[in-house]
Amino acid sequence: MAAALRKVDHSGLKTGQALTIILLLAGFVLNSALLVGIVAVAQLLAAVDAPYAPYRLVYQRIVKPSGLVKPHVINDNPEPHRFAMGVGGVMNAVATVLLLVSVPTPAWVLVWIVIALANLNFWANICVGCMMYYQFNRFGVPGFTQAPIRE
Repeated sequence: MAAALRKVDHSGLKTGQALTIILLLAGFVLNSALLVGIVAVAQLLAAVDAPYAPYRLVYQRIVKPSGLVKPHVINDNPEPHRFAMGVGGVMNAVATVLLLVSVPTPAWVLVWIVIALANLNFWANICVGCMMYYQFNRFGVPGFTQAPIRE
């Protein structure tokens, strides 16, 4: 019996990536641990698929209804994308703590890594966190249950 095809709206993912990039750049320019912390919380809520995750709400209640972006729903697994958001969220949470305890250099390095990876995903559709997820699946790491969808 074939597994049911699963769908992911990539316009929603792009909205989260764009917000991550914008907010983290603003956080860097303003030297704001608060903005980095807000991004961390937004990413971690997205990672656990919370219905009230800020990026989801912005997409569903503002971006999508405005018609600025059309939904782009494709066959895909949501788990790798949630894993990628979780990795970014953890990195930004660590960066927030480091900023709060006045250790800015490694904090901003972490933030810039997230900015770079979000840009790579936004502009080139290369999700490094997704690649990590699928490698963990390939090696049989517990919890990484979804294999890439083959069409």
